[in-house]
Amino acid sequence: MKLCGLESRFLWRRRLALSCLGVLLAWVGNVWAQATAQLAATALSGTSWQLVKFQGGDDKTLTPAERMKYTVAFGGDGSVSVRIDCNRGHGTWRSEGPNQLQFGPLALTRAMCPPAPLNDRIPKDWAYVRSYTIKNGHLFLSLMADGGTYEFEPLRKAEMPASSPPAAGRNSAASLEDTDWKLTHLGKAAVTVASPQNEPHLTLNSESHRVSGSGGCNRLMGSYERNGNELTFSQMASTMMACPEGMDTEKAFLHAIEEVKTWKVTQRKLELFDAGGNAVARFEARDVK
Repeated sequence: MKLCGLESRFLWRRRLALSCLGVLLAWVGNVWAQATAQLAATALSGTSWQLVKFQGGDDKTLTPAERMKYTVAFGGDGSVSVRIDCNRGHGTWRSEGPNQLQFGPLALTRAMCPPAPLNDRIPKDWAYVRSYTIKNGHLFLSLMADGGTYEFEPLRKAEMPASSPPAAGRNSAASLEDTDWKLTHLGKAAVTVASPQNEPHLTLNSESHRVSGSGGCNRLMGSYERNGNELTFSQMASTMMACPEGMDTEKAFLHAIEEVKTWKVTQRKLELFDAGGNAVARFEARDVK
């Protein structure tokens, strides 16, 4: 009986020891995961890169004509800012382990840049980045399922383009250029639409001096000239779809643009005036989604 009692106590102590060991190993694993994630964050935080090339899983290579027009910058607060040709974007990033990397949704401006394969490819691949490696001073971002790898080199401060304006917040001022402007009034008449997808809007690209947007049905495009508070649009064109709603508004919108001579921005509101100083169109800055 005594022997059985001793054996029982031994087994109980053994189980307790194993249980404590399991808890300890789990704690060590958690600390290790946190430490490696922190190391990953430290490796990327505060760094800025410009694109060298994209190597596809099918061995197809895409190379940018100008590297500094394709950049990514990692913020220490988990934010990320990008440049894709003439468009700017912002989002989030996180690393949960060694060489692991994932991006959140990318909010990107929608200016019409000159056609280039990378302009369409990068936004499509953004959500599929799963890992990174820093080798010989270059950053490699790899897509899931061997989809390909983006190679970046450090973006030197002397090469850094002027920073884009911060994303428009509800109380921040907007600028004439590089802002997505939603049409709210034509003359004194309020503009109403059936859905946000049909909102007439304009974006003036400060680099290309091109204007792009929508009349509510068709895509709009053209060019503009700005000199102080003077503003004129030229070579305006549109696609030629016929929509069941909004065609009258679109026609009036295009006519108003032709009359514009001056502009004024007040906080998040833009007014366009004709030669007589009459407001022909009013807009509100809208957040990129």
